[in-house]
Amino acid sequence: MKAVSLFMDVEDPINPLADDAALDFPLLFSDAGVRGSFCLTGEKCRTLKSRGRLDVAAAYKPHCLGLHTNAHSFHPSTMELLADKNWQEGCVAAYEVEKLGFDAFVNLLGRSPSFWGGGGNTWSPEITDALKRLGIPAYVYALTQFPNEAVHRFNSVFALPQALSISEPEWANDAKSEAAMTRVLAAIEQIPQPWIGIFVGHPTRFRYTDWWDIPYYAGRTPETPEYTEPVSLEQYERSKANLRTFLEVIKTRCHVVGVDEALQLPWQTRRPSEEELRFYNEHTPANLRSAKNWPIHYPGLDPELIVQKTMALSETLEICGPP
Repeated sequence: MKAVSLFMDVEDPINPLADDAALDFPLLFSDAGVRGSFCLTGEKCRTLKSRGRLDVAAAYKPHCLGLHTNAHSFHPSTMELLADKNWQEGCVAAYEVEKLGFDAFVNLLGRSPSFWGGGGNTWSPEITDALKRLGIPAYVYALTQFPNEAVHRFNSVFALPQALSISEPEWANDAKSEAAMTRVLAAIEQIPQPWIGIFVGHPTRFRYTDWWDIPYYAGRTPETPEYTEPVSLEQYERSKANLRTFLEVIKTRCHVVGVDEALQLPWQTRRPSEEELRFYNEHTPANLRSAKNWPIHYPGLDPELIVQKTMALSETLEICGPP
């Protein structure tokens, strides 16, 4: 069986029903007998702790857990913070910010993150220096990219791509969710990798009609909390039921593992071939330039220094494959 990891991002510190949604999904995974890979922001950890939601923290204990940046959409984002800093300045800033998230994560959950995931898929290479200092061995949703969604190492840190996904609007519709499940299951067989990352949503986006962080779009920071309209309880339950169906199916087709287990696979590393480097040199800068378009970012964000700093570390690249 091919190994897969199923990801959810837990990040909404604003909306009142988001804490209950953050509880529902680890319980759903546990009830289905599937170990998920849940990515929690430092801000969400601080919020849960301050609200006394130790029941939520306890529900995540059986699962693999990662840090989804310190504060996600609160400004400055990762790219906003690091876009105009040189490597040395950026390493200091990245560590200072992500250490805040790391401490909040450990304070709530009692363990270190197994991985790190960028908010809105944004990133800058100084993050890998911070991860090494924090003892976090991998980043997920990698914008560094090789052919066929290959796992790789960048600056001595594992880089895990998000190969496949199913969106919350698809889960909310029976016909669309069935089509999406069929699509993903077929794609798993076509991707020539021993491990595949699959993103299955955000608990808060299952519960609400739109993104919690819309008030932070275009560099804005609202003076008071601005709330999102919840979906109907009927839609929420239907979405969860469709996800549950997927979990029941995929555990019979694949070996579902946490990221921590995936990192223990018998990976063999090698230098990329010339053809693989050509692919990397084309797609990685394009991914980084595209990430500036995340709606959270302030208008005019220039990613070119991030591109330069990333490409300057190309000598550290290693492809990870089966033995």
